[in-house]
Amino acid sequence: MKFLDRILGRKSAQLTYDQIADLIGGSGNVKIDGVSVNEKTALQVSTVLACVKVIADGCATPPLHVYREIKNGNKVTRQKALNIPEYRLLNRRANEWQTSFEWRRLMTIHAALTGTGLSIKVRGENGRVRELIPVPPDQWTMHKVSRYEIRYRCYDEFGLIGEFKPDDVFIIRGAQWDWATSMDAVALARSAIGLAIATEQSQAAMHENGLRPSGTYSVDGTLNPEQHERLSAWIKKKTGVANTGDPLVLDRGAKWLSTSMSGVDAQHVETRRLQIEEVCRGYGVFPIMIGHSDKTSTFASSEAFFAAHLIHCLAPWHRAWTQRLDETLLDG
Repeated sequence: MKFLDRILGRKSAQLTYDQIADLIGGSGNVKIDGVSVNEKTALQVSTVLACVKVIADGCATPPLHVYREIKNGNKVTRQKALNIPEYRLLNRRANEWQTSFEWRRLMTIHAALTGTGLSIKVRGENGRVRELIPVPPDQWTMHKVSRYEIRYRCYDEFGLIGEFKPDDVFIIRGAQWDWATSMDAVALARSAIGLAIATEQSQAAMHENGLRPSGTYSVDGTLNPEQHERLSAWIKKKTGVANTGDPLVLDRGAKWLSTSMSGVDAQHVETRRLQIEEVCRGYGVFPIMIGHSDKTSTFASSEAFFAAHLIHCLAPWHRAWTQRLDETLLDG
């Protein structure tokens, strides 16, 4: 590219992270309804943020204990395994910077948003896991070295951290399409998220213009280029939020013809309500859990929704967490 730019006399432009991700086949710069949809822009949609937060808080809030099973004849009892290092790791402090709650919430946010959360296992001299260091989703890659063998490459702002085997990392996954990879929730729901972003941007632009729709300023006679530029500048100066309510004086038989729909005609309120429901549907979260409910909701129905949220949304995540911790951090 630089060689061609020199020949053609062009200045080379620096690519952004989203543009690079799009060039290498990622979902970094997918355009839906004219807006870029990725995990960064998706979190700026309040519905996506609320859905991810509800799932993450639901997984991180319950206390996490490690129990040991004790067999006494035909009877099996359980007691807290306070004398193993993994107990404090999972119950109190996952690493030097995060508590158990903070680490579990962060990992669930990564998994709910991008499909997978990954942490590096830091082992002590006895081989037991001493710390769990989370890695952001955009700073690690997974590649297959053979048919059923994979490796994880992790990076940070200083470069390559290392290449790790599956036993050296802790993984929490969302829905999967195959045994090695997870489905990206943002990529799958990008149409609903993109329309939500576009709706917010269009409504924000309308309010920025003082809720005045665009239109055509028609005058008698013909305008030369200089008159056209001066008139356009004058209209822009006299309109906008700062001049809301000021009268617009027209001369030369001028007429103002509106050429755009109002917020009511565009059904902004209805569209935004529908997009909330669509995004919630993609994440499996009941809209009432993020503060969205219709006028027909009652206290009794709300209680039923809260119970259904525990069963249908959080229970699968809880099962995924317990089985992953049991099989990849403990002795099973």
